[in-house]
Amino acid sequence: MNTYGEQRIREIVELVNRSEISSIKKTVKEILQLIMDENSSAKDLKDIIERDPPLCSRLLKRANSASYGYPKTIGDIQEAIVCIGFDAVKELALSQKVCELFKKDDIVNGYSRKGLWKHCSAVAICSKMIYRREFGEHGDKIYVAGLLHDLGIIVEDQFFQWHFEQALEKACLENTNLSLVEKEFLLVDHTEIGRAIAEDWDFPEELGAALGFHHQPDLAPEDFERNVLTVFVADYICQREKIGYGDAPYTDEALFRSCLVELDVREKALGIILEELKEEIHKLEQTDWF
Repeated sequence: MNTYGEQRIREIVELVNRSEISSIKKTVKEILQLIMDENSSAKDLKDIIERDPPLCSRLLKRANSASYGYPKTIGDIQEAIVCIGFDAVKELALSQKVCELFKKDDIVNGYSRKGLWKHCSAVAICSKMIYRREFGEHGDKIYVAGLLHDLGIIVEDQFFQWHFEQALEKACLENTNLSLVEKEFLLVDHTEIGRAIAEDWDFPEELGAALGFHHQPDLAPEDFERNVLTVFVADYICQREKIGYGDAPYTDEALFRSCLVELDVREKALGIILEELKEEIHKLEQTDWF
């Protein structure tokens, strides 16, 4: 990155930290720490959620939705954790908090925050499915990476709307991916923005790597290669299947197949994951998740 790009990144991070975007920082960071700590408990999660009344309210509303089908009303977070499960509530809390950033719904050249939220949710779910099915791991951390991988796009939309719309228009007219034209208008792209925010907010390095290299997995630091490759593969699938807004619809199939080889994931296994993903997205659509 050149000097102008580095300066722009510093300016953007300062803007973010003075904006409503930073409202998710504390809660997301606390839940991330809870995920990283094997000794964390349901009480720790309950305490985090109850310190954020709007999140608490939305979470209880979600827990009482028809999708969970409990015969009685769930009245508090402790009960939600017991009924739905510790892991499910962690995931729900993160999703509900991050969702606050995607409320605006103007559509410009195929882009909308609602469409981006659907895409990010799908990438998160798909990444977790890959980790669980293929690597036998729980997938909490990779779920967060998928959920936040396009955080930089939200930042561009909020602070540099005219420049962002120009980049969207050019990508649309030239039938190319957004990340290939962003620097022309913004000096940086959304992956650099996302990685810089993750670093500034002291998020785990593996999360910053996923945000920073999900369009260039071949450049990922070796220590975090698997989670970057996984987010790339999940992102590729969701772009190809047109799930939500796709910032990179013109996919690199050779790179995708190379990543599958590196991950030792077979196409047949990925096909099963894709069917499960579509079912999960359909269920979420039925509950107005997007």
